[in-house]
Amino acid sequence: MKKGSIIAIIAILLFALILLIIGRYEEKLDIAENVEEHEFYQYFGGKKYNYKVGITLSRENDITKVSLGDVNLKLDSTPMYYDDIENKVLFPETMSIIFPNQNGVIYKISRFSNIFYNTETAYLENRKEDIPLHHAFLYDGQDLYFFLEKVTLKYGEETVELSPLSYVICEQDILEIYKKAEDEAITIEKGSEKVNAYTDDYNINLNTDSIQSGEKEQLLIKNKNALKNFVETN
Repeated sequence: MKKGSIIAIIAILLFALILLIIGRYEEKLDIAENVEEHEFYQYFGGKKYNYKVGITLSRENDITKVSLGDVNLKLDSTPMYYDDIENKVLFPETMSIIFPNQNGVIYKISRFSNIFYNTETAYLENRKEDIPLHHAFLYDGQDLYFFLEKVTLKYGEETVELSPLSYVICEQDILEIYKKAEDEAITIEKGSEKVNAYTDDYNINLNTDSIQSGEKEQLLIKNKNALKNFVETN
């Protein structure tokens, strides 16, 4: 092999090695630059828990990991409210999103999605453009309903007005209500009482997991894996 060819091969190998080192460095730098810490709170059984959470972001600022550090809490569908950002919520699990006024169409939003409320509208954070969520609510496929607009909750003879970003967990005998505007959580032994959440446009039956809008009534889909991703439709 000629001396010139050997030098050329060595130069190519050195260049490839330099690219690999730079790539590894940029990867580490990217990870280091894309870890954020935020203060959150959640309610469990009517008790408030405050803690700091580490959030790992991708290059596109999508959340890829949530770290609770030394806090011994299991992440489920219970909303995580930002304590250091007003009217913003992180959802640890995939959630269904229902639009009763659009023939009851149901999509899903991915785990670690952020929703915030600004003036009169809730928005889903998206890397391209935040998506407004008009006349919709979220459902975890089991017992939790998260409201994106004002609703009236009725159980038995009691009526409660709930602000946007409030939620209700309706189990067989227990009703948990979180009122966002008041930052208040209450737990009620409801027994067999009927529970409904409604607006001027639709009515949600939390006992039967169904909605009624106009003349149409439908059951909610519990299998979130069968739903289309909401972001991909916008």
